[in-house]
Amino acid sequence: MLTRKFILSFFIEFGPIVAFFLGTELINFFVGTAFLVVGTLAAFSTSLVMDGRVPIFSIVSSFFVLLFGSMTLYLHDPFWLVVEYTAYNLVFGVALLMGLLWQRCFLKPLFQKMFHITDRGWKILSMRWSFFFIVTAIGNQLVWMYLGETAWVFYRITAGIGLAVFGFSQFFLARAERHPEASPWGLRK
Repeated sequence: MLTRKFILSFFIEFGPIVAFFLGTELINFFVGTAFLVVGTLAAFSTSLVMDGRVPIFSIVSSFFVLLFGSMTLYLHDPFWLVVEYTAYNLVFGVALLMGLLWQRCFLKPLFQKMFHITDRGWKILSMRWSFFFIVTAIGNQLVWMYLGETAWVFYRITAGIGLAVFGFSQFFLARAERHPEASPWGLRK
């Protein structure tokens, strides 16, 4: 059964991008960008009030959206919002990859309160997310350069859905790499 907290968390995570898509489709790209910026501020504030804190990924992604979204609106140039999504994904992808090269799993301190998996599981999870973010960043730039603004808006939505599907699929890894005292899906009890 869906709880109120789950539904609110879903809207915090996906509300700004849905607002962007609707604003772009119903009015224009810049109204969609304004909706994205306002939606990001609302999601950030709601998360802070609801949980008393904001996860590091949300802080970084909000910073990118607010900075580059504001530049898009101020300069009236969609390029900056495209760069935001590329930069955001590239920063996370490269950071996770560099962490693995330095024998550090940067995901572990961020998500160890939720997941209770082996060190091998954290390494696999970090590698998978690293490649996901890097491929998303490359795809973002290629779609923008070769297919244009309209296709890019749909890519951004599709990438958001892909993020959710990919994220949920990682529960199978958590299940396979769980500690014995963890839940059957590798979650902390």
